[in-house]
Amino acid sequence: MLGMGEVRGDPEGQRCFFLQALDPLSGCPILEARVWADDLGALRTVLGVSADEDPDFDYIYDLVEAELDAVSRLFDLSFPGDLGPVRLVSWSPLRDVPYLVHTEYELALMLEGRKPLAVFSDAYPSAWLEELSARFDPYVADGRFVRRIVDAPFPEPRISGGERSDGIRHVHVALPDEQWRVDAYIQLFEDSGREGWNEARERRQGLLLGYEEWQCDWWEDHRPGKV
Repeated sequence: MLGMGEVRGDPEGQRCFFLQALDPLSGCPILEARVWADDLGALRTVLGVSADEDPDFDYIYDLVEAELDAVSRLFDLSFPGDLGPVRLVSWSPLRDVPYLVHTEYELALMLEGRKPLAVFSDAYPSAWLEELSARFDPYVADGRFVRRIVDAPFPEPRISGGERSDGIRHVHVALPDEQWRVDAYIQLFEDSGREGWNEARERRQGLLLGYEEWQCDWWEDHRPGKV
């Protein structure tokens, strides 16, 4: 089992990446192609990023048409650019998890009724969080979802990298019959703030978010940092 900070490559040291086409409405990946890079310098040139800017390729690269064409030539493949936005992401150890991790699939899974609760958090104001939350707006408006936003303001605004943060915002979205999970999720983290995090709370979090018992079992045995 690879640790969360490790990078997967083949025996010759190639790096694994994924080209992903995103659904314009849900933002979920709907098509992807796995590619192997043996010339990271050439890839950096195509992306216009230096090794100092992103030494481990941790960033997500949203590709414009010219960049997609250049990446396609670099990897000698044809990837459609007409399905939705296309991005390039590095392989992640979460790829080794033997079930669908909900991250990035929250809206699609909730629309299918397969996920009862989604939670997103970030310092605010946050363009990323606002854009993500806005994807749920039509379904909140028509009653398919319920949403609760909880803000935790900082005593004083914080400035980092020229960006101002006023606090932490937590956005909870639930299916109407499952909104009890919002209160339970908030209570879970209030309790952990007083008493600390533990395996039981980790499992409780997973169950509240809609993971199955066997999936929580697997995560408990294999999660990062597990000895």
